[in-house]
Amino acid sequence: MKKRIYLLVLVLALLFTSAGLQEVDASARTTSWIVSVTYQNVGTAAADISVNFYQEGSSTPITYTPAQLQAGAAASFYMGNISDIAAGFQGNAVMASSQPLVATVVQFHQNAPGETIKMRMLSNGFTTADGASQYLIATVLGNTFSRTTVFSVQNLESETITATLKFYNVNDGSLASTKTYDILANSSKYIEMDLTADTGLPSSTFNGSVIVTAAKKTGGAPANIIAVASEFYTYRDVGANFGGNSLTCAVDVLYMPTALCQKFGLDTYYAVQNASLTSPATFTVSYYNADGTAKTTDGPYTIGAGQKKSITTCTPSSAMNMVGFTGSAVITAPDPTSTLVANGKAQAMTPPSAAQLDVFTIFNGAPTGSSKIALPFVRWADDARFNSPTNYGGLQRTYLAIQNLESTSAKVNVRYYDKNGGLVATQTLTIAAFAKGNSDANAAGALGQNGMNPGEFGYYTDGSFGGGVIIEAHPDNPTAKFIAIARVQHPGAGEDYNGMPID
Repeated sequence: MKKRIYLLVLVLALLFTSAGLQEVDASARTTSWIVSVTYQNVGTAAADISVNFYQEGSSTPITYTPAQLQAGAAASFYMGNISDIAAGFQGNAVMASSQPLVATVVQFHQNAPGETIKMRMLSNGFTTADGASQYLIATVLGNTFSRTTVFSVQNLESETITATLKFYNVNDGSLASTKTYDILANSSKYIEMDLTADTGLPSSTFNGSVIVTAAKKTGGAPANIIAVASEFYTYRDVGANFGGNSLTCAVDVLYMPTALCQKFGLDTYYAVQNASLTSPATFTVSYYNADGTAKTTDGPYTIGAGQKKSITTCTPSSAMNMVGFTGSAVITAPDPTSTLVANGKAQAMTPPSAAQLDVFTIFNGAPTGSSKIALPFVRWADDARFNSPTNYGGLQRTYLAIQNLESTSAKVNVRYYDKNGGLVATQTLTIAAFAKGNSDANAAGALGQNGMNPGEFGYYTDGSFGGGVIIEAHPDNPTAKFIAIARVQHPGAGEDYNGMPID
């Protein structure tokens, strides 16, 4: 039986040529984007793979067949090279494989001569097991904080479904709008938060959260969906992607692997959403230093059904001085019947440094950990190429943050693999209870091996690229649970994606 990966694919940009350049506004909301998908075979044998693309509103697939992928190997495909997909495509994809896969979508702008857009927005694929009849997006914005959200809902069923969207206001938790859409089999629906026709809201300005509930159009039985979102700046070419959370991921304890206040030029913010449609929820945020010791606790806060609360790491209710803090956080609802989801954001502190000016990342809080985690998109460019004034995002460095979810210190192996699945380096970390550890290809000794350029990981002398990481609990503590995020950064910009459990 083939395994399936579901990908919500944003707009496939017009491809520019020197004969027909298109003017691009300095706004991620109006910039044209294109997608590359990086994927890794985490099975035990070679994988045969097929991909079906579905235009929004269509159940007719466009089929693409990548090359066979060896166990452990990582590869990618670029949608601009798939001849049957026309410019202007917006929709979703389903990858089917004979072996387990993980996949990360990389969304970027194809610069015309003279353009310098750097953003690489990242989001993960979903497996069939991630499908649920209810999905939550903890933060959606319409022309608020100079940002607007576009989110999409994909139907995983082989028949038409009806999706009901409930929008909740951040200020008082009130239900601001309810909107319903029919979505064809395997297809998707995109919602643009600055279009009142999409949201049913009275204004194109909004700050809040969304709960999406799906049912089969015929018979009304619960229907499986997934959801993903993009948050775009409206005055500069900066944005970030993030996955929604299914109701099954809503719990009373959430783990946030990164918490920063004026550290590395960045601050972090959390959006915490109550997953209940009927009852309020109370929660606290506990911050931990890098050595696992407690820093402070923020809260408690109470939010209504469906409502979100915005948390700023630098300004906890305890009034603790957080300047220079780097660590992790745990979000806890004292009532175990309460259920929460959360997103974390890391962005440039004020005033921003040039190196972090356009760093804008969004990641999901994790309801549980795993003893084995995959990250299919890992890179390290050498100093000269990374710092080149013409590096507009194509040459990157990946930094991993790994949080130990155990109540005692635990060891973890971080294994770096080349594009063919060959192991090139292993770094062993010992991480204190609830604390985080860090890894990168340079620190792990993974540079310049197996045909890679000297001083680089994932970039090869033949011009190809590819490489990934498997994080696994050390044999000394084989059942220890961890979570991880990857920050893929280049000078002036960067984005995060969550590590994917593969236990």
